[in-house]
Amino acid sequence: MVSDLIFRRKSIRSYTDEDISDDIIKRILAAAMQAPSALNTQSWEFIVVKNKDMILNLSKMSKYASCAKGANTLIVVLANLDKLKKTRAWFPQDLSAATENILLEATNQGVGSVWLGLYPDGDRISYVKDCLNLPLHVLPFSIVSLGYPIDLKNIENRYDESKIHMEKY
Repeated sequence: MVSDLIFRRKSIRSYTDEDISDDIIKRILAAAMQAPSALNTQSWEFIVVKNKDMILNLSKMSKYASCAKGANTLIVVLANLDKLKKTRAWFPQDLSAATENILLEATNQGVGSVWLGLYPDGDRISYVKDCLNLPLHVLPFSIVSLGYPIDLKNIENRYDESKIHMEKY
């Protein structure tokens, strides 16, 4: 059930050495591509990184990305700016939806994941562009670190009535 999946999703930063199959990666990417996008632009593209040296390099993107060094796979979520003639202002929403779908489908497949933010941090974007030798029209947006979790985290209820306003603030 989708609702259960949403509540089971957790940021997982410690992984076993077990490989994630190509079939599972394909399912995760298919889920990403089911995300909504402004004017159905679908400007997303993805780089699947399994090379341990490249994973290590990308884990140095920021101090918050160091958990990626233990990942089995990274998915780099990219915006193809050439596809954004009419919807450039909306691509962060589109790619956020795609990234969230990656996290949810990873959870559905029993794979742990964590969203490593890049955009809009210019230093992180430049670092990843250099590591992956990306063309000018391709902008890295996020990295999702994937692996089978070492431990399962407890589900916590984050519902907070004080954050809900009816009709006005």
